[in-house]
Amino acid sequence: MIERIKSKDSEQELREVYSKYRNEFLLWAVKHYDCTMEEAKDVFQQTIVIFYENIIYGKVTVISTQVKTYLFGIGKNKILELLRAKKKNMPQFEEGDIDIQHIFYNEPNAEYEEKLVQMESSLALLGDPCKSILEHYYYHKKSMMEISEILDYKNRETVKNMKYKCLQRLKQIFKTEFNSNN
Repeated sequence: MIERIKSKDSEQELREVYSKYRNEFLLWAVKHYDCTMEEAKDVFQQTIVIFYENIIYGKVTVISTQVKTYLFGIGKNKILELLRAKKKNMPQFEEGDIDIQHIFYNEPNAEYEEKLVQMESSLALLGDPCKSILEHYYYHKKSMMEISEILDYKNRETVKNMKYKCLQRLKQIFKTEFNSNN
């Protein structure tokens, strides 16, 4: 297979590898790692490119494992890289702060019901476009790409940056409102 990829049959060989492992990789990535289907698709694309480049540039001359194991190993490293980057971009909370994402991701219970009401009030004070971005992302579980299309933004990176800034503003509004009402 390595020789076929190095030869003029590389496109056909890569298509076969791509189609053979794509769906299984996507399901595996979403199930075992905290990533969206969109992120899993991006990672698989990167994985195929790395696989191809490793062969073309001679980094890999023999694959001692199954191709699937090799691809999933590359993919796992790229997913972990992605997750580290996502974690780095998440707002950090100080002791005593309310974890905004916990409110968005969990069903209200007795402990958070009052804070949920306060959060909804804070969202209303936040206004658009921030309110729309956060509602699409957290309530409707839309991806950054979907939000960029729905709200007509340039790309998902723009939405990602806006979401971060909006969370910071929401956190400040929530903190101000929550502390002033106590």
